[in-house]
Amino acid sequence: MSRTSVSVCLGAFVFLAIGTVVLADPPTVSVQQQAELIPGVGIFVHVVVNCGDGETDGTIDVGARQGTLSGENVDTVPNADVRQEVAVFIPGPFVPGEAQASAKFFCGLLLSGLDLGRTIRIVPE
Repeated sequence: MSRTSVSVCLGAFVFLAIGTVVLADPPTVSVQQQAELIPGVGIFVHVVVNCGDGETDGTIDVGARQGTLSGENVDTVPNADVRQEVAVFIPGPFVPGEAQASAKFFCGLLLSGLDLGRTIRIVPE
């Protein structure tokens, strides 16, 4: 096999291996598109989290903004080593319609993921 062929094969192998690793790594935090409204009380924002590295507790910090109204809440996620959806309650007099939400997720003490400025739809429960 010529030196050029070996280089091309090696380059293709490295490219595919890196692509596989990148695609196999799930996002650690993802704000879902819909939030439930509890009229006059607040909203539940749904967030998918995943530390993926053994038994690890996580901390999720979620904020939402609708017009000039904004709110935030921090919650713990026990056993965040597997992909799971959590609902984080954010107090405030939100109304049905569009809003913006952001989430920061910590695995143990390390910041593991951000999902910033996601457009969500607030719907009655």
